[in-house]
Amino acid sequence: MVLTSASLLGDWHHVKDSNQNGSSATVEQLIHGMTFEVIVKLQSKNRKFPPFIALKCQFRSRWHCEEVQEILENCMPKHRWSFAIPPNKQWDDPHIDQDSAATSNISAQSDNNGLDSNDNPMTSFILLQIVDSNKKLLKKQPVEMGSSQLLKRGDAVEIISTPFGDNYPLIFFNSLTKGIVSNVCGHKNQVLLTDARCLTGSEGGAVISTVAGQSKGALVGMVVAPFCFKDTEWTGFTLVVAIDRILKSLPMPHYDLVQDSVSLKLHDPNHSKLRSSSDVSIASNVSSAVVYIQASSSWGSGVIVDHRKGLIITCSHVVHPSFSESKWNSFSNNRKVRVMTIKPTKRWYNAVVLYPKQHCQVLDVAVIKLSNFVPDQLSAVSLSQSDSTITAGRDIFIIGYGMFSSNTNGVTEPTITKGNIATVGCVDNKPMLIQTCAAIQCGTSGGALVCQTTGELLGIAVSKVKNVNSGGIYTYISFCVPVTRIYPAITKYNQSQDIEDLNMLSYNNNSAAGQLWLMKAATVGHASKL
Repeated sequence: MVLTSASLLGDWHHVKDSNQNGSSATVEQLIHGMTFEVIVKLQSKNRKFPPFIALKCQFRSRWHCEEVQEILENCMPKHRWSFAIPPNKQWDDPHIDQDSAATSNISAQSDNNGLDSNDNPMTSFILLQIVDSNKKLLKKQPVEMGSSQLLKRGDAVEIISTPFGDNYPLIFFNSLTKGIVSNVCGHKNQVLLTDARCLTGSEGGAVISTVAGQSKGALVGMVVAPFCFKDTEWTGFTLVVAIDRILKSLPMPHYDLVQDSVSLKLHDPNHSKLRSSSDVSIASNVSSAVVYIQASSSWGSGVIVDHRKGLIITCSHVVHPSFSESKWNSFSNNRKVRVMTIKPTKRWYNAVVLYPKQHCQVLDVAVIKLSNFVPDQLSAVSLSQSDSTITAGRDIFIIGYGMFSSNTNGVTEPTITKGNIATVGCVDNKPMLIQTCAAIQCGTSGGALVCQTTGELLGIAVSKVKNVNSGGIYTYISFCVPVTRIYPAITKYNQSQDIEDLNMLSYNNNSAAGQLWLMKAATVGHASKL
């Protein structure tokens, strides 16, 4: 038996039944008339057979998973998200419609009315049965499956898929990509977001993770949509549906078809032997100190660095809509923002902007202070105080409210991406700019860059890279401000309570730091196009 995503059907998936448009055949009749093949790689050393063979299949069932559809409608509302390849436009075209998130292989784009639930290929699945006489060449081995309820943000996952279909299986067949669970949606983790990157043809691919204390990986999900870009930005995220929810939605007449083919291990999450790794625990602990910031219609992230004083550091461009730059030092209402914390409970606070950068300054940093808070109800992150901790190659997490805002139903915690410090730009032998390979999205600005092993805050996520010629935005090249350039100003302010001490964060554009961040420092060769 072969289980896959209904996006395989392409445009056929959206053909309407005869009782709606007068067609002579129903969708199911058309599908039953289609020819299906699966390409498999043989492990046999028998040279009589080629390494790859195509096996004929028969269509058995197509069904819709309603609970996943409901979650996606909450997490990705129709008025903000559509899934399509915009016609006659290139991936790096800066003029692509802003409110669209493109996947690699879904051909129909939803308008404000959206697709009918049963027509959404991301929440529909098909079951095929191999009927080819050569199926005897396949190994009979049950597939071990695990419940996604046991997964946590930060858990490692692998995706096995074949991008670009059968164009050249010698290279692309069963390609493996690695990443982590970046976020989860639904009270049973029905939908997962991972930073493991996939391409066209990966729909239906297997998502593997180690759950329930197993020594080897178990199948926990299926790829339903590789996100190539969102709002003109390359993303690299992949949307996954939990395998146990897919099978539980399988119509009963067809469930017996797969019962002998899988070993579905749905362990009770409350009695699981699974123990979180140190990386997962660190990501969870730091997440409680990462806050959601609302400034007018703009939103972003921030990090609590002193829970006793209610101090938060974020990006100046996150809070910019809350104040007039020329009058930022006046104590007026236009300096207020709203801040949401998630632990111990979800709660909103008012906050005031103590320091934003000015137009002539380069470090995109702001300091805000909570009002009417209880220190014991806040969590703060430990700040690195040594430049020696900021080194190329160090494994890191970036944690922030990218992709999903606080208004997203079913998503309760910030998104996590994994990577490493790629390079460190220094001025006078001191780290002034951190470049990482961890992806960030709109909303991640102001989020935490933390060490995977210690949980220390190393920096604040600030920006991505944009090619000024093509307009392409590269989310997997992210820039962060080192916390060691921020910490001294916070310490001095805590001692004096004088806002003027926060001016230590001011680096003018014409300074060495400014030239570095503006990519105008003296270099060998041509001027930067980024």
